[in-house]
Parts: sequence; structure tokens; C-alpha cells
Amino acid sequence: MGEHQDRFQNPHDDKSIDKLGLQDSPIQEVLSLKLYDYWPFRLTLILFGYATIVVPTYLLIKWVKKRYSENSFDFSRNFFRRFLKLFAIGTPEASLSAILSEGKHDESKSLVNIRPISKDRNWLTRDGPILAFYFAGIQLNFVSMGFFQERIVTVGYPRVDNEFVIEPFGDAQFLVLVNRIVALVLCCLYFIHDYKNQPVHVPPLFKHSFCSLSNTLSSWCQYEALKFVSFPVMTVCKASKLIPTMFMGRIVRGKSYSTRDYLTAVMLVIGACSFFLSNQADSKKGSSVTTVSGIILMAGYLAFDSFTPNWQRKLFDCKPQVSKTQMMFGVNAFSAVLCFGSLLEQGTLFSSIEYALSHDGFSRDLFLLSLSGACGQVFIYAIIKRFGPEVLAVIMTLRQIFSIVLSSLYFSHPLSITGIMGLLLVFGAIFYSKYSELKEKNNRVTAR
Repeated sequence: MGEHQDRFQNPHDDKSIDKLGLQDSPIQEVLSLKLYDYWPFRLTLILFGYATIVVPTYLLIKWVKKRYSENSFDFSRNFFRRFLKLFAIGTPEASLSAILSEGKHDESKSLVNIRPISKDRNWLTRDGPILAFYFAGIQLNFVSMGFFQERIVTVGYPRVDNEFVIEPFGDAQFLVLVNRIVALVLCCLYFIHDYKNQPVHVPPLFKHSFCSLSNTLSSWCQYEALKFVSFPVMTVCKASKLIPTMFMGRIVRGKSYSTRDYLTAVMLVIGACSFFLSNQADSKKGSSVTTVSGIILMAGYLAFDSFTPNWQRKLFDCKPQVSKTQMMFGVNAFSAVLCFGSLLEQGTLFSSIEYALSHDGFSRDLFLLSLSGACGQVFIYAIIKRFGPEVLAVIMTLRQIFSIVLSSLYFSHPLSITGIMGLLLVFGAIFYSKYSELKEKNNRVTAR
């Protein structure tokens, strides 16, 4: 797909161009393009829209922190003031109480009732079935999500009033908004059911906005990149997300990695690049601009996507721990606000809604895309909280196999021999890394 496919409308006919004899010429292509057709311009508008929300929120947080530190404002007087404190300060007193309580519990446990390690402490026995369940949930939801994602972005929909007129949909941010709204609805339903069991939310609510912003931008880059590269190429590039996840883990959480981990990362890069280059060579794209745009968008996706789980794990490490439902609600709430404000400011919100109402099959695919994505989030947060972002990156990589097979069969994307060898190298490195890690853990448990 070339960059000209990234349009909301077909080019308008210009009679003056016809009179000059420039119809179907490169000059007509340049004159017919609109500024909004270029993704860097749209990204600039999106960031500007986010800034109109982020900047006032930042000033509000500074004001609340100043009043709280000076003890010059009673934040317990009413619901609004309590919310301001929870939003900007959090509940640090609950964190201190939890740490003291945990310290007493650990001390008593170390003095009495010390039991030898049993076979139930074996990693595979304890966590294997749970991890398998999470893996199956991710496969079911995200393979479906990837299928509907490519269908919406790359395949047009017929108009309700004229089924012979097929028009593409071009606003990726609207897809993100609907996805977040559906996820919020699921969270609200669960909150109603399990409200009494939810822990006290210790960190400030605004901290969810960091991973929310990165999550929204990663989704936008992912949707936009599909317009410039085939889905299998995009999928295999995402298969290397373990590498940026490790780098971001060092930056955000200060996590260290072994030499084996870095060697595995190098193998992943070689395998993913081999697959990417082989598919680029086999593609029929003739524009180098398209290739550069795709690479930039995929790099942005990997950077934002690797930051999100590491920051979420950092929030999960608070005492008492943030629940999965609280995390899901916070991230999606901020994402929905950012997307809604940006779409409203750009004037594309109502045009996207009009497209959904006037094109047959689009609303159905959009709902299924959003539902599968929202359900998949439940498994993602569960994995991050229990196993960490690195394990999530591996599982999300493994699911690419199913996405590639499904996409290649349905959309006829060819896979070359070099690409297949690169793919085998990628997953061979992942399996070797996890097998060695599990073997070391089991050996340590056996030695104890």
C-alpha cells in the first residue's frame, strides 16, 4: 500500500488541471493531496490536542501539591476535594500502613511455622497452568483483534445507500477511542460486582496518564503503520518487542539482565530484521517514502509499547498493590479523555461517527475489534502483575505466529524462505531463553 491510500476521501477532480493536460500526472497527485493526508501533520495535531488537556492538568496537580505540602487546604471536606487529593497526591498514609503491617507479618512468619519447601513450590507446577490460561486468553482475543484491525484499516466498506461505492476508513485515533470506551464499560460492570474487595489506591491517579498516553500513541502508531507495511511485516517487527522492553525496564525500573538475555536480544534482532527485509524485497511498493514512514511508525510503536508495561509494573509494585481492575480503569479513562478531546478539537469525531453510521459492516467490525481488545487487556494486566513485562513481551511475541498464519491465508501475503528462517530464529531465541530461565529456577528450588 502506498502513502496515497492514507486518505479520508478520494482526490477531487480539478477541471483546471484537465485543461492543462495534467490529468493522471505526478503534478496532479501532488496538487490533489491534502495536508491532513500526511501522518506527521496528523500526529502534530494529536499531540497539540493532548497538550490542551495535559498542560492544565499539570498546573492543577502543582497547585494541589503545593496546598497539601503547606497544609493550607482541607482535602477531606467533601467528595470533590477528596478526589483532588486522590488524583494529585494519592493515599500515602495507606502505603505506610501496609508496609508496617507487612513487616510485622514477615517477622512473625520467620519466627514460627517455618516449613520445608515442597514440590508444590516448583515453578511449572505453581505458575504453569495459570500462565497457560493467560496465554490462551491472549491468543483468543488478540488474534481476533489483529484480524479485525487489518480489515478495518486496509479494506474499505460499502456505503449503506450505495453498496457499489466502497470507501476506506482513515482515522486510527477513533478506533482507539471506541476500544477504550468498551474497556471502561467492562471495568464499570466489574467494579459494581466487586467494589468491596478493591484495595485502597495508593499512587496518585494522574500516574496512570503516563502509561495511558504511551498506550494511546503506541496504538495510533500501530494502526498508522498498517497503512504503509503489510500486516505480517508489522507482526514480525512486533515480535522483537522484547528488546525495547528490556531497555525500557532498565530505564524505568532499574532492572538488570544477564548476558544470556542480551544474547537472546541480539538473536531476536537478527531474526526480525531478516523477516522484515525479505518481505520488503518481495513487496511491490515502489516508494521509499512509504518504507521510511513505516519504519518510523513501527519504531514509535515499539518505544511507546515497551514503556507502557514497565510503568504499569512499577505501579503494581506499590503497597498495597493496585488491582488489575483499577489499573485497567485508570489507563482507559485517561486514554478515552485524551482521544475524545483530540478528536473533538480536530473536528474528526463526528465525521468518524458519520462514517460508522453510513457504511455497512463497519460498526460490527469496530465493536468486535474493541471487545476483543478490552478482554485482552484483562489478561495483559494479569500477566504484568504476576510475571512482569518481559514475560508479557514473550507471550505477545508467540501470538504473532497465529496472526501471521491467519493474515497470510486471508489476505494472501507471501512468506519467503528467508522470512521463515528469520521467524524461526526469533522464536528459537525466545524458547531457548525461557527454557534456560526455567531450568535455572528449578535447579535453585531443588538445591534448597
